[in-house]
Amino acid sequence: MADLSLVLLDLDGTLVDSRQVIINAMQMAATEVGVSHPSENAVSRIIGLSLDQAIVYLFPDSSAAVHADIFAAYRAEALRVRADPANPEALFEGAFEVVRTLRKSGYLLGIATGKARPGVDHFCTRYNMAGWFDTIQTPDTNPSKPHPGMIQSAMAETGVPTYRTVMVGDTVYDLEMARNAGVFGIGVAWGNHQVYELERAGCHHIVEVLQDLPKVIAILLGQGAKT
Repeated sequence: MADLSLVLLDLDGTLVDSRQVIINAMQMAATEVGVSHPSENAVSRIIGLSLDQAIVYLFPDSSAAVHADIFAAYRAEALRVRADPANPEALFEGAFEVVRTLRKSGYLLGIATGKARPGVDHFCTRYNMAGWFDTIQTPDTNPSKPHPGMIQSAMAETGVPTYRTVMVGDTVYDLEMARNAGVFGIGVAWGNHQVYELERAGCHHIVEVLQDLPKVIAILLGQGAKT
């Protein structure tokens, strides 16, 4: 197992262009519960956190009961959108091919996401990636990012050490999680946080073009030790 490498991928903002869907669902949930809805920018800032943590962040003055109502309303709206054939969520251009390339290159693949497990299962089925991932880590069984638990669980499940593991994501939560776990962190420039924020969070590399991701991963993991 020591020779294997593990590539962990975030979903929202990294592989899937889900920003507007998440914003719409959160604003609709707030309206349904009767609280002022957050701005689009505010919602985009929390993408990547677990839903419960995101709601606490967005509605700090609301009670736990109101948080629970927002949680339920958001989940209901997310399920409605997910079941709609016209669901506008889409993979970023080239994402399917890049994940397929990584898989064919012999890496163990994993998902580390703020989505609940049903959302991940839907993603894998909808985009024809069912069975592609050797480990799937969600807030259902781990603390929310940036706690290192998701990465630690993935490494324990696959038997891959820190210096052969890389986390790819679009937010500071992804990269802080990578840093907290002691693994390589790659930031992507097309997601929900700005490049300067990803750099400040301690990423090892910024990928500007999705198709360059396999090359960057090979370079980092080829170093054999984290710098």
